[in-house]
Amino acid sequence: MKKQRLGSLTLVLKLVPAVLLLAFGLSYTQLGRQLENMTLDWRFQARAAADPAANAKVLLVGIDEEALAQFGRWPWSRDVHGRLMTQLATRPPAAVAFDLLFTEPSADPTMDQKFGDGLVLLPSSITAAAAETLEHAQPFTAEYAGNTKAISRIQGDVTKLIGNDTGLIPVQILAESSNTGFVNSPPGSDGVRRQLPMVVRCGTRVFPSLVLQALLQSEGLNTDAVDVVLGKHVRVTAAKKTWEIPIDETGQMTVNYRHPDSFKIFPYATLVSQLEAQQGKAWPNNFPPVEGQILFVGQTAAGLSDLGPTPHGPQTALVLIHANALSNILSGDFITYPDVRIVIGAWVFLALITALLLRHGAIWLSVLVPMLLISAYVGASFYLFQKSSLQFPVVWPVFGFILVQGGSMLHRLVIELRAKGRIKGMFGTYLSPQVVDQMIASGEEPKLGGQQSEITAFFSDIAGFSSFSEKLTPERLVQLMNDYLTEMTDILHDNGGTLDKFIGDAIVGMFGAPFPFDGHAYSGCRAALLMQKRQIELREKWRQEGDWPEIVYEMKTRIGLNSGPAIIGNMGSRRRFNYTMMGDTVNLAARSESGAKSYGVYTMITGETKAKAEQHKDDIAFRFLDKIVVKGRSLPAEVYELVGFKDELSDQTKECLAFFQQGIERYLAQDWDGAKALFQNSATREIHKDSNPSVIMIKRCDSLQAEPPSADWDGVYVMKSK
Repeated sequence: MKKQRLGSLTLVLKLVPAVLLLAFGLSYTQLGRQLENMTLDWRFQARAAADPAANAKVLLVGIDEEALAQFGRWPWSRDVHGRLMTQLATRPPAAVAFDLLFTEPSADPTMDQKFGDGLVLLPSSITAAAAETLEHAQPFTAEYAGNTKAISRIQGDVTKLIGNDTGLIPVQILAESSNTGFVNSPPGSDGVRRQLPMVVRCGTRVFPSLVLQALLQSEGLNTDAVDVVLGKHVRVTAAKKTWEIPIDETGQMTVNYRHPDSFKIFPYATLVSQLEAQQGKAWPNNFPPVEGQILFVGQTAAGLSDLGPTPHGPQTALVLIHANALSNILSGDFITYPDVRIVIGAWVFLALITALLLRHGAIWLSVLVPMLLISAYVGASFYLFQKSSLQFPVVWPVFGFILVQGGSMLHRLVIELRAKGRIKGMFGTYLSPQVVDQMIASGEEPKLGGQQSEITAFFSDIAGFSSFSEKLTPERLVQLMNDYLTEMTDILHDNGGTLDKFIGDAIVGMFGAPFPFDGHAYSGCRAALLMQKRQIELREKWRQEGDWPEIVYEMKTRIGLNSGPAIIGNMGSRRRFNYTMMGDTVNLAARSESGAKSYGVYTMITGETKAKAEQHKDDIAFRFLDKIVVKGRSLPAEVYELVGFKDELSDQTKECLAFFQQGIERYLAQDWDGAKALFQNSATREIHKDSNPSVIMIKRCDSLQAEPPSADWDGVYVMKSK
């Protein structure tokens, strides 16, 4: 039964990271993106009723069926647009953006001239078709596209931008009298336009999109006000305000779609008629002001070409994409994303906890709890998207969570089905059928008890760990301790040690049990040295990550070792027990760890451990520290510092050890001045300057010199604390 539980635990620990890789990898596939986009569309639709009105500065002028009936079949003569522009002079908008292409000259040039005189903004297009049409043309290198200057302040790989080597530019008379904004919103794999370029590449130059140019013109700015950092933002700096538009590495902004009903669409024909009929009359209250607004002129009539799918419908006027994006920018209404590391960490934690807690519970709980958690996560994702446009991933966390729980349940069912046959096969010839049946029904646990064995007890503890808890969030503390405990425990196991338990940040282990082996004291010393070396590497790793508080980079561990007889076995209550150790040997190991601080060292062992380690192999350097009586014990014990492997010691350390040993000899001879002189020499060569054995012993000499011991003093020091 114990092996079954261990096997189940091992499966969960292997299953969670494997499923994480599979599920997270799914999000980068076309299928994964399509599924995630589907859930995103559902979120757009679910919040549609609560969508706020578009920014009041944005006005959509629609070329609808009424306009086609009044001005004739599409495309119109440009005198129609010239007529609109002329009338707009009576109520001047902040900018007018035509989501229409004017790349061919009119039959009557005066129509283009009349139109161009009133233009504020005119789009061009860079498309695959344009590249094919202009395949023999030279790449576009001019600094200006019409009247628009290329953007000069750009950080990032420009080759990743949406664009082409050539482009369709408005006819000269229009381009010179307008500011060109490029339009190109390539659809996704499902045909839906979810992103809109803010900047595009035309040949070797980068120009603003229609939306960005509309913003610039409405504020009276040019491209000199634009700074681009690909993968981060487009920043537009005006005199009184700065806009920061989030973009990806291709220069695209994710459109935070609001329902089309959020936008007031003013019919093109109605606008022209009302402007012509105004003639000093009051502007109707039920009409948008037009004056001071940013007008987007585009096709909205069914049957025209500029329609396509969006999250809110299969046939939506695509000019709405530009209007939506500009409204997002003006209102700061952007889609935001959580830190993916936090999402992954929370997912792993939740998947592990639920799988571990439910793997031995009732089957109905193993089904109900995951479903409730999934429902809660999906519900929270929809709620947060509605309230703050925060887009949590849905597909891979849900898919992965189902796989983990399903895999855990499947393994559990297989184990339970095989349990009866395995137990009968193991015990059928030794026990009666009735006892075997009872074992299958209730489980046969090991009995309490233990035996004496020669071991090396191991204790370690992080110095000043309470300060870590104060400076780190629970999540970061868990991450830090997982890193640390994993590395230390691996070293313990790799050197033949057995983990007894974790006590917070402390590690309790043993060498020589449950299977005795020669050299357990040496293995314990070697493991302690390797742990201290690995901790130095971990501190450097954390420093390179750069997002930890300073205390993490100074983390140090104290370790204590003692060798001798101890009681080893299953201890505890009949319902709950652990395989552990107890006895005087264990207590002295614990005192060695806590007492190391009193001597300014980080690994302190007893004379018994030193002697047994040297019997096995003599490649470790030790430093005699003292002969002490620890609290709770009457017999004295020699204690040593575990310094390091002899072949790795520096000349400075060797000199330090030599002076210190001479100082100890003078100290035991009660030559306090001679001992202090030698300890001062060793102190200058100590690695740790603030607290070290040399400094401690100098203070000890001062104390004993002030209050000399008795004539029969044997050098034993009585510890007053644990």
